Amino acid sequence: MALPAALTNARPAAATLRALGLLAVLLVILFVASGKVSLQQVMDNARQAAPLGIIALGQALILMMGRLDLSVGATAGLANVVLATAFAGNMANMPFALALTLALGLSVGVVNGLLVVTLRIPAFLATLATSLVLAGAILVYTGGSPRGSIPPAFRTISEGWLMGILPWSVVIWIACGVILMLFVHYTLAGRKMLLSGANATAAKLNGIAADGMVVLSFVLASLMATIGGILLSAITGMASIGIADSYTVDTIAAVVIGGALFSGGVFLPLGAAAGALILFFLQSLLYVMSLPPAARFVMQGAIIILALALANLKKDR
Repeated sequence: MALPAALTNARPAAATLRALGLLAVLLVILFVASGKVSLQQVMDNARQAAPLGIIALGQALILMMGRLDLSVGATAGLANVVLATAFAGNMANMPFALALTLALGLSVGVVNGLLVVTLRIPAFLATLATSLVLAGAILVYTGGSPRGSIPPAFRTISEGWLMGILPWSVVIWIACGVILMLFVHYTLAGRKMLLSGANATAAKLNGIAADGMVVLSFVLASLMATIGGILLSAITGMASIGIADSYTVDTIAAVVIGGALFSGGVFLPLGAAAGALILFFLQSLLYVMSLPPAARFVMQGAIIILALALANLKKDR
């Protein structure tokens, strides 16, 4: 199925290269400020950035559809609490814990999608409401004191390394990105989603169930948020209320830095990955320069403005 000119005009390769360029500049600044940047340090930052990066992949799918999902942080937090509780520190509970966590995460995506396409509620309002419901449900379920823990054997997915080169969490991140990229660009369903995001009216005129594609995008975004929450749980080893709340804003920042368009029609997994890494290396830079945590928001905002400015300059040309 041929894609319209609107998709090719977005120049996804150029947007990704800009994000990678910003990442390279940040690494150079970090090297100058600290005197050294080892591969071990880079990989450790990537390991910690993996949950955010995976959740950002889902947010990138939603932006591809021209919408925003403000429930990804709450969904990841739900995954953290449910997984730790279901595991109860016992590796024998892994099948049940993972099945329950994934099922609940996917159900959040279904609810979000149906609210948007059935009740015609704007996506950012529908997902904001969902996030509030999830936050309240977590508080009621835990009574304010989360229970359970993640068994040490399962935490290998965040602490272990593949052949001493790549953290397993990074391997999972790469796998999620590659699978989604292949799905979006090389399957019929994925290309229908891409077309629906670029021009929903044209998609419907071509016989594509655009509403169904919207629901599918929210389900996939919730799946990514759930996987990110699982990885985050493996890193912390315990349940914590509000552990992923900041990820909602951070994922939006990551995909915008990575070149995503709010108008939809573009999916840039590599750009989103670069954006997530930029946010984490930014934290390392603040630590090296002994700057207060509040400076992170200033620098993060400046990077977003720079990314958008570069994109607009390129568009004007």
